[in-house]
Amino acid sequence: MLVESRKVLLKDSLWALPVRIKKLLVAPVQRRGKGMAVAARHDGDRREEERASISRSKTKIAPKKSPWQRRRRFRARLSEAQKHARQLEALNRLQAEFIANVSHELRTPLNGILGYAELLRDGMYGQLAPAQQEVVEHIRACGNHLLDLVNEILDLSRLQQHQMQLEISTIAPVELIEAAAAAVDPLARQRRLNLVTRCEPDLPLLRVDFRRLYQVLLNLLSNAIKFTKEGTVEIGARRESNGIRFHVKDTGIGIAPEFARYVFKEFHQLAPVFSLQRNERSAAPLKGEPPDGVARPFGGVGLGLSLSKRLVELHGGKIAYATKENEGTEFYFHIPIA
Repeated sequence: MLVESRKVLLKDSLWALPVRIKKLLVAPVQRRGKGMAVAARHDGDRREEERASISRSKTKIAPKKSPWQRRRRFRARLSEAQKHARQLEALNRLQAEFIANVSHELRTPLNGILGYAELLRDGMYGQLAPAQQEVVEHIRACGNHLLDLVNEILDLSRLQQHQMQLEISTIAPVELIEAAAAAVDPLARQRRLNLVTRCEPDLPLLRVDFRRLYQVLLNLLSNAIKFTKEGTVEIGARRESNGIRFHVKDTGIGIAPEFARYVFKEFHQLAPVFSLQRNERSAAPLKGEPPDGVARPFGGVGLGLSLSKRLVELHGGKIAYATKENEGTEFYFHIPIA
């Protein structure tokens, strides 16, 4: 049988095929006396499409890395991260040591200044005129304020280095409340504020460091009086679950919601953007951190709350607060019963 090869013109119906065909090899075949036609894709077109597919896959898919390459890259990143962590740890240690050394060096001359001021006040070098007595009292007040700041920085440094030791003793919660209230009573009277104590009777005894918890209550009371123009400051304690809940409440300016993340941070004072007059806020925008360029009318360096939080946690307790802007704030902390 003679088979003749010839070109065949494709009809439009061939474009309905699922594959777009450019060239066909058509051969007439007879089977059982009936004519048939068999169509096949040209090999040249198939090879071209395979080469194009391989080229596209090379440009889109990156070669896979072997396991040992991935391990080596992971170890390099881990080593770099550990190196940075060691550097940060060394810097933190140097910073803490510097703060501790400077604090110790500052306390020595400050104690000397305060000692000489007390000798002058007591008339050891002769009687002072009323105006001189007033100046000496100002010297003592400023010196004590600066000494308190130095002590707070030193305490914070000790807490960060885990070097603070608690002097545990058995105390009654009412003793803490009365001692802290007595310490700030003159300041509350000077500001014409009502200082109220509310202590639940028959509270169980606590095993705590009296001086450190007294320091916490003193910080909270000082802040409450500082940020309250008029009204009441309340300090109290009550039984709550398996511990004692201490609280300090005021009717001051409150804390705005945007300052929540700064409440217990070191060296942040939350009040500079507020005016002492109610419903009046500074126009300074809040971007990132509280604006340091705004004057601090209330004094302090913003360590009291951070230090209080660390001291409470050192006793196994937790501190929190509830506030409403222009209506007041309540700070409270829970100390477990041993």
